[in-house]
Amino acid sequence: MNVLLVVPPFSASPTGRGARIRPGKLRPLPPLGLGYLAAVLGEHGHETRLIDAQARQLSIPETVAEIMAAAPDVVGISIFTVYMDCSYALASALRVRAPGLPIVMGGPHATAFHEAILEECPAVDYVVPGEAEHSFAALLDALAGGTPVSDVAGIVFRTDSGRIAATPPAEYVRELDTLPHPARGLFKDNPYTPLPNQSRRKPATTVMTSRGCPWAQCRFCYQGGKYGAPYRRRSPENVIEELCHLRRELGFREVIFWDDNFCVNEKWIDRFCDLLDREKLDLTWTVQGRVNTVSPSMLQRIAASGCYNIFLGFESGNPELLELIDKGITLEQSRNAVAWANQAGLEIRGAFMFALPTETPEMAEKTIRFACELDVDFMVFSPFHIQRGTPIEQRALQEGRVVHIESDAFDWHIPSYVPNAYSGPEQITEILREAYRRFYLRPRYIRRALWRARNPVILRNYLHAFMHWVVLARRGKAG
Repeated sequence: MNVLLVVPPFSASPTGRGARIRPGKLRPLPPLGLGYLAAVLGEHGHETRLIDAQARQLSIPETVAEIMAAAPDVVGISIFTVYMDCSYALASALRVRAPGLPIVMGGPHATAFHEAILEECPAVDYVVPGEAEHSFAALLDALAGGTPVSDVAGIVFRTDSGRIAATPPAEYVRELDTLPHPARGLFKDNPYTPLPNQSRRKPATTVMTSRGCPWAQCRFCYQGGKYGAPYRRRSPENVIEELCHLRRELGFREVIFWDDNFCVNEKWIDRFCDLLDREKLDLTWTVQGRVNTVSPSMLQRIAASGCYNIFLGFESGNPELLELIDKGITLEQSRNAVAWANQAGLEIRGAFMFALPTETPEMAEKTIRFACELDVDFMVFSPFHIQRGTPIEQRALQEGRVVHIESDAFDWHIPSYVPNAYSGPEQITEILREAYRRFYLRPRYIRRALWRARNPVILRNYLHAFMHWVVLARRGKAG
């Protein structure tokens, strides 16, 4: 079958007006999950193409027009909670144009709210929750062969009588090495460029070495709830095989490892780095980590093999808030991780959240001071947003209120939740501006930035990052 996978516009009103989701000419990174999906579908003999409306900044009418021009047998639409309305609007608009076209939805929102999707969006025919590779392939096989879809594990569908039915859940892929590498050809017609400071060399792409999160307890995250997938990791040999293909066959010069936490098992990392050094691929790379799983030797090892940048989620400068969200880290561990990364010569990106449930403006001040104390290379400050289905959702609703934002005005830096101790979203927005001002306008930070900017690549990243945050500040004022 000819399958068309679609990433809908990030934000669009029901009228179909597209939203520019990133400032300037920046585009998101390739959706690796769809690459894995296409690779498995290819093994079943199905031809897969992609329309990434986020990358191409298409509106809903434009996306529908491209779908119709492609004339697929089946359409699969990605759905995340943050752009749930966009996925629904796209499916509904497509159903008007193509009444008999099977429409399938999958993605994180489908995992958490699979049965609700069919109730809330009558245009959708099938939902495939969880890791969808084998279930979606089996569904397509059934549709192509005319066999009952009720025999396919891991799907939700409407029966002939209109009743919503769910088949038994499909098992997770236990051995990730059994999966084919992502079908990179799927991404060739879509422009992808990393955000500032995600890469130094181009072309760059993303790679996943694991699925699930080894901590899986953060209460603001899907991985911390009942929908989190068990943690599994590919073998170092399997990952190196993919990296060799990316460098030697496709010409990529940098890899952004997109694991929730790359820095988990020191033996795995030692083996991976040994193999990477042996191949002499001339790849630079970046990772995400947790402050309580890194070690001095681990950070030194990855730095020696081409890693130059690590992202760490600090979340808050208040121990009581870290306990509330079950982050599982301490302030001292954050200090140690930053010191060790600096000793290894790694560039550090970090992130903090403001306006968590039970937070007060006084607590926010502690977070700003702690962020300045850590003094990392790049810091992102954002307000807390309630994600449906996460463990903290009910506590958040008890401790504050949701602020309605029109779907075409949504932005991660515009508050959508206000704890009881705050007067309103304007106070949170002002705290965010204050955090950025105090962190980036410190004389110590400016001196170091000027020193490091002697490298033209780093200077370029600083300039891009500066323009990025200028746009975000303007958006915040508009909000």
